[in-house]
Amino acid sequence: MKKTVLILYNKLSKIPKDDEADVIEQVNLVTRALENLNYDVKYHQIDLNLKNAISGITKLNPEIIFNLAETIGNKGEFTFLANSVLNFVRIPYTGSPLIPMFQCSNKILAKKELNAIGVRTPKGFTLDECHKLRKAGKYIIKPIWEEGSLELDEDCVFKGSDSEFISRISRKSRQHYFIEEFIEGREFNISILYSADGPEVLPLAEMTFQQYPAGKPKIMGYKSKWDDKSFEYSHTRRTFRLGKEDGQLKEKLIVICKKCWNEMGLKGYVRIDFRVTKKSEPLVIDINLNPCLSESGGFMAASKKKGLVFEEVIARILEDAIR
Repeated sequence: MKKTVLILYNKLSKIPKDDEADVIEQVNLVTRALENLNYDVKYHQIDLNLKNAISGITKLNPEIIFNLAETIGNKGEFTFLANSVLNFVRIPYTGSPLIPMFQCSNKILAKKELNAIGVRTPKGFTLDECHKLRKAGKYIIKPIWEEGSLELDEDCVFKGSDSEFISRISRKSRQHYFIEEFIEGREFNISILYSADGPEVLPLAEMTFQQYPAGKPKIMGYKSKWDDKSFEYSHTRRTFRLGKEDGQLKEKLIVICKKCWNEMGLKGYVRIDFRVTKKSEPLVIDINLNPCLSESGGFMAASKKKGLVFEEVIARILEDAIR
């Protein structure tokens, strides 16, 4: 008799943006993989009616839940609610548990957790600490909760000497935005997948910025990820070709990825984003739990580079959920 896997995913907004609607592609891809792995597949959407979500999941009573819920209502503050529901119904589910999901969905909490385990991040500041910014420094204002680079583009980058910009952002909500040192350097998006021998760091992906004009901030913002008509989208490239001179850097990145996985209690599949300083020091700028599984996403690009087919990835994610 086939085991039942329930795919849980977020109900879309009435007019979803591309970053939100992307979950439907993931649902379709995971469905095909689960069917090929001989599972019976059922579905349930989650929104802010958590009572309905709990009763619906309980009624279907699957052996395991594949959690594809991202944000609810495309609001980052609600990212962890699906995990709260799944924690409550006590059915094994894929991806990272509730506590790491809550910590990593809030960028300030994530920064504190990383620093507590000895992992370096760019310096961060609350909006009440603008007086601490160096005039010669470069900074970026970030949303505390949002994912998918929502509200994040080159217009968020500013100089510490730009008093007019600082005056504007100081009036923003302290509960929704913070300031981070902007690191001028290389960017890496590194995927990690569960294996029976421990977390496996997949081939290291560097994001490169092609033909960017002088002075244009090199940033993987919303346009570069989702707006296929933009300059940023067409001029950023993923490469897995690290040079021989990058041997020490590669080892540093792998060590940090495994440290984050082991000491923060991560599971299933994760993507960690880095900026590397001119002195080759990697700084973590984001931890993405349950990253996008669409074919064009960074996690699946790294999986393919490793030689893994989609069913293998899904099987390993399921294995970590039920072990």
